[in-house]
Amino acid sequence: MAFSLDFDISKLIRGLDGTDADIAKATKRSMQDALDNWKREAVDVAPIDKSTLRQSITTHEIEETGSGYVGEISANATERWRGGRFNYAYYIHEEDAGGKDLRTPGTEKKFLDVPAEKNGDQWIRDIERELMQAFKAKGW
Repeated sequence: MAFSLDFDISKLIRGLDGTDADIAKATKRSMQDALDNWKREAVDVAPIDKSTLRQSITTHEIEETGSGYVGEISANATERWRGGRFNYAYYIHEEDAGGKDLRTPGTEKKFLDVPAEKNGDQWIRDIERELMQAFKAKGW
């Protein structure tokens, strides 16, 4: 004696159709918004001398990885110095500016870290909120 069980998932499959692309778009868009906010805050607190450092702060395109997405921000303020090239963005941020104090009040040696520490949790919540909106728009 044999029994069978049929379960129609065609409606579920139709509901999922296109969801991955919509979620990917929402993820990239919300991550780019977070990176733009990060850049804006980093520029505001970066040391300023000739504004080269602030102008060098750059966000990079959101890239898909095997398990999700990654977005980056960087600074690379390189100038000629003693016959060579010197990346003072790295020097200020990673080498504590040689222990020197910053000239401009309200600026930070860790100009990339400080905004992330201050706002990182909020940026994650903003990304999560946008993803939830994308799911709801697809009927989930």
